[in-house]
Amino acid sequence: MTFKPTYSKKDVEILKDECLYKGFFEMRKLTLRHRQFNGGWSQPMQREMMVRNDAVCVLLFDPVADKILLIEQFRPAVTRSESPWLLEVVAGMVEAGESDEEVARRESFEEAGVTVKRLQYMFKFVPSPGGLMEYLRMYLGEFDASQVDLAQSYGLDTENEDIKLHLLDADEAVELLKHDIENASTIMALQWFALNKAEQLQKWGP
Repeated sequence: MTFKPTYSKKDVEILKDECLYKGFFEMRKLTLRHRQFNGGWSQPMQREMMVRNDAVCVLLFDPVADKILLIEQFRPAVTRSESPWLLEVVAGMVEAGESDEEVARRESFEEAGVTVKRLQYMFKFVPSPGGLMEYLRMYLGEFDASQVDLAQSYGLDTENEDIKLHLLDADEAVELLKHDIENASTIMALQWFALNKAEQLQKWGP
């Protein structure tokens, strides 16, 4: 079964588009109206949208050692949890002219010190469609767990990154879904992995 939306982008009319702020993020204010399910049009409405480049996320998996590599780093917006240090998949924004594969390989080396062999596209999603203009595209990346240096920290000083590595048995990583993972992309990546691991091993081999 596939889902086809009732309407498309042509059924949205942007009446005004204003830039309110541009810094690490960009904030825009849209005045718009859209087609309604009864066939008519909505009244003009205003919505503030945070704008970010699309991003690529990589769940690092060694099919031979049956290991998953996650990263731990500080996240300033996590103020309601006991700790703002989260377990995550590798991720990075797509810069102009970059392919997803280039981003996946660059970020895997910068954030985890590993070279990605093969990449398997998983899915894409909108993190917060009510107010964030961004797509995250998810990949499974093959790596060699024997090359991981857990004693070293990773990330770019120029981006204020300070990253710790966690090399886990694949089943142990999936088990963390029950109580330890708060990052949305990591939750979805591990869920996809749990559902598709057997099929993926047939493609990549143990």
